[in-house]
Amino acid sequence: MTNGNQHKADVLIVGGGVVGASIAYGLAAEGARVGVLDAEDSDFSASRGNFGMISISNKGLNNLAYFRLSYASSRLWPEFASTLREQTGIDPAFDLKGKIYLSVGDAEFAAHTEKVAEYARRVGADYRHDILNQADLQHMLGKVRLGERVAGGSFSPLDGLAEPLRLYSGLLNAIQRHGGWILRDHRVDRIEHQGGMFTAHGQWGSFSAPRLVIAAGLGTPDLASQVGISVKVRPQRGQMMVTERVEQSFPYPISGLLRQNPEGTIMIGVSTEEVGYDDRTTVSVLKSLARKAVERLPALRSVQINRCWAALRPRTEDGYPVYQESREYPGAFVITCHSGITLAALHERLLPKWILGGRKDALLEPFGLGRLQNASAA
Repeated sequence: MTNGNQHKADVLIVGGGVVGASIAYGLAAEGARVGVLDAEDSDFSASRGNFGMISISNKGLNNLAYFRLSYASSRLWPEFASTLREQTGIDPAFDLKGKIYLSVGDAEFAAHTEKVAEYARRVGADYRHDILNQADLQHMLGKVRLGERVAGGSFSPLDGLAEPLRLYSGLLNAIQRHGGWILRDHRVDRIEHQGGMFTAHGQWGSFSAPRLVIAAGLGTPDLASQVGISVKVRPQRGQMMVTERVEQSFPYPISGLLRQNPEGTIMIGVSTEEVGYDDRTTVSVLKSLARKAVERLPALRSVQINRCWAALRPRTEDGYPVYQESREYPGAFVITCHSGITLAALHERLLPKWILGGRKDALLEPFGLGRLQNASAA
């Protein structure tokens, strides 16, 4: 058994990705003793398969609550990033610089223009997104030449980015600085509830705490069922690649396609594929991503690709987050989403108040499992 006095906890978190780490950091900062149990590095992990985008302008067209949730998190991000940097010395490279959308061909540009107008109509005053012609876009990109077939696009100042590996390192460091602990290679196989305590068991032994948070990505459904919560999460594959360092500066991320990292490398991606539990890369998809990138920004044609990889992201039935406390076993919480970077600041700020004090913020209320049950009954 690996349990001991040095590993006591007020809250156990099962899952040590960006979602679990953001929650753990918030809890530890509130003074709770937090323990994080994470599985093996070889597991399917969404935390190694993201662009680090803080995406707002493309969220919630058919669900305004999701836009409001994402928008609220973006407003919290500046303080979140600043505090994390001050406490750990690790800069997550947060930048609310906005995001450019590039449309190839007149038909794609017309469809994008219509979609932006519909967003603005539904969301209202908080939505900011400007349609731009090719000349406007070229001016914003400076020396980065647009492809000949780029008909136009848009710019939204709502969006930002962070460097995901730096963010993750900062979160883990901050958890430990606040007295929390993190154990790798501690896959949880079984959860029991007895005498007001939740006990997580694995081949390594067991740990107990009066509160339990399951944020285990694709491993969530099986563990959630053991605390009386039925939730469906499916894998969605995303492939991406990273280039060599380049001197040329790409001043803005290009939505759904590329961003330049602080050290000069360029990330290109990311695909959206329903292929089950298959995290292999495929030549056809990578060629398609590269072709789209070069079509929009021809300078990329001469840039060398250094690495390609794929990861599986967790998707709920309707694609929106789930924040649910067990009715059968109060004190057990299930939290899952595919926007761990965007929502990190909100998770750090709002979820500890709910987990420790029972105060579920109004922003979280629309994302209980009742919405899926109601949809099924309709």
